[in-house]
Amino acid sequence: MLWLGALIGIVSIAEAQGFKSIRDTEIESHLLGLARPMAQQAGLADDLQIRIIIDPSFNAFITGENTIFVHSGLILEAASVYEVAGVLAHEIGHLASGHVPGRAQTASDAALASVLGVAAAIALSASGHGEAAIGAAIGGADQNLRIITKQSRQDEAEADEWAIRLMAEQGYSLQPMANLMSRLAKQRLLPANRQSQYYQTHPGAHERSIVFLNHALASESTPPPPSLVAEFKRIKAKLRAWTDPPNQTLIRTDDSPFATAIAAFRLSDVDFALELMDARITAEPTNPFYHEFKGEILLSAGRTAEAVEAFRASLEHLPKHVNRGQILLSLGRALLNQGDQDSLNAAIPLLEEANRLEPKWAFAKHQLGITYGRAGRVVDADLILAERALMLRKPKLAKQLATRAKNHQQADAFQQQLALDIITATEH
Repeated sequence: MLWLGALIGIVSIAEAQGFKSIRDTEIESHLLGLARPMAQQAGLADDLQIRIIIDPSFNAFITGENTIFVHSGLILEAASVYEVAGVLAHEIGHLASGHVPGRAQTASDAALASVLGVAAAIALSASGHGEAAIGAAIGGADQNLRIITKQSRQDEAEADEWAIRLMAEQGYSLQPMANLMSRLAKQRLLPANRQSQYYQTHPGAHERSIVFLNHALASESTPPPPSLVAEFKRIKAKLRAWTDPPNQTLIRTDDSPFATAIAAFRLSDVDFALELMDARITAEPTNPFYHEFKGEILLSAGRTAEAVEAFRASLEHLPKHVNRGQILLSLGRALLNQGDQDSLNAAIPLLEEANRLEPKWAFAKHQLGITYGRAGRVVDADLILAERALMLRKPKLAKQLATRAKNHQQADAFQQQLALDIITATEH
């Protein structure tokens, strides 16, 4: 289908982690707008990132790299934007407390690391199976399970303390989180296969609901401002349009024209999608995300010159605090697809900047490598593609590319050293 080609830059397989993820500048910017002030209060570095995992379950987790992974189901099922803010605050609490390495040590102490690996042994595991996965793996090792469960409950309580403090300092009402914990607590009565992943990977919901409720009752409960509610509603509609079957989106009467345009795009109805986006741009000419999506539609249709114009308009109107990496990548791809030398030369610095802003995105490295190759910069192409291979846990390919770069007659001293660094990394 037509839309799949254009969405390579939007929807990608995060191969290194094994997750299917969606990259969307507007959605990520909204969530970071909630999370970053709290992360700064917690003393975390300014490079906090949020990634959306396409998964209908209500869950979120961290990996220890200052990144919060949020399931699409968490956003779509949340009754309030403050529920999402509370979950983000909770995960920030885990990061601030160093719980990922701490739980790795707990797993080691319990002699589980050799069986499960650290990632599967912790309740914050990316698989989301939590205690159920641990129990299945260790069988009758009840003592080990008690060690893990006890540490997990302690960590959840500590992260909740952070969440309560961070939300209070931001003026976020705690009542939505109390309501969420109350709903989760009721799941203890359900069979394990019907319990949500969030309940299974964040134990102690009943006790935690009481803590949140007590704090909510002791504090003033103010609703989120209308502008924040409207923004949250918009990103929910947009995310639903990307994840639901497009025909379902088209028959919903409460979705935005933007969501309808996404559904039309996914059904390869380019003309209708463009018609809807042109109407949106006429109504809100400075909305950068309307121009961005129009560019994606045009790029998918092979109308690269118009796509370049749309992406440039998006960048012109994008607020300075929003990460420009994804839109720069799209603009670079559009220029690359134009095929002439001037466009190729213009694409290189844009894709280099996109790679700088998105250093953990393998697709950005892939596009930059292709561009270097077309420009005849074969050493640079091999090096950036070797970095990508290393990121995707393909050490043999990384070593092969780095070795070829190191031995190339045009490789300078800096490139040779970078190649050696990559080769060394493949051997550890």
